[in-house]
Amino acid sequence: MSAPMLPPPLTEQAEDIDRVWDVFLIGAVAVFAFVLILVIFIVVRFRRRDDRLPRQIRLNLPFELAYTFIPLVVVGALFAITFISVRDVDAEVDADDIDLTVGVVGFRWQWRFEYPDQGVIVSGSEQQIPELVLPASSSVRFEVRSVDVIHSFWIPGFRFKRDLFPDLESTVDVEMADTTGTWPAGGICAEFCGLDHHKMYFDLRIVAPEEFEQWIADQGGTP
Repeated sequence: MSAPMLPPPLTEQAEDIDRVWDVFLIGAVAVFAFVLILVIFIVVRFRRRDDRLPRQIRLNLPFELAYTFIPLVVVGALFAITFISVRDVDAEVDADDIDLTVGVVGFRWQWRFEYPDQGVIVSGSEQQIPELVLPASSSVRFEVRSVDVIHSFWIPGFRFKRDLFPDLESTVDVEMADTTGTWPAGGICAEFCGLDHHKMYFDLRIVAPEEFEQWIADQGGTP
């Protein structure tokens, strides 16, 4: 179940994040319902009926242990789920299994996408919004960096962001799903980076592998 305002998950990592979202959402609804039922029960069952003082209880050990132990178990389970998911999202793919490497360069106030193995560069400008083209069902490595200030590479369909720091390159590996399509303004900078930050977005297009090779050839690169 994806968030209604987001595009469908475009990577295997995004599908993992969606599953974590579902678990947390269902858990939150369950806790809310449980607390609401308890409140209603207490209000109805123990409402004041006369002026007599209710029976006073100093200690209820089983009850106190329960409301201490159960939340600890819930928090521990949520922590474990989160830890495993973050580990899987951050995991690096073996270099021999990478199908495509894309250099992502952020600069005020646009993006440049470099396909070093294919000899293709796509760069944005004030007049031209760049388009990031990716092959579906492929392992893609993004090498991200900034040339000026801190930017943040965010494709909502990936469900996570990566900050770009000046003169510091980092990598992000994703397993693309078999979803294809075009998403205008499908990627943005999620870090306020100056006056024209609002212009830092790009189009996203995911195509079949053979169509991607044709696109590379049309750009004058080597498939």
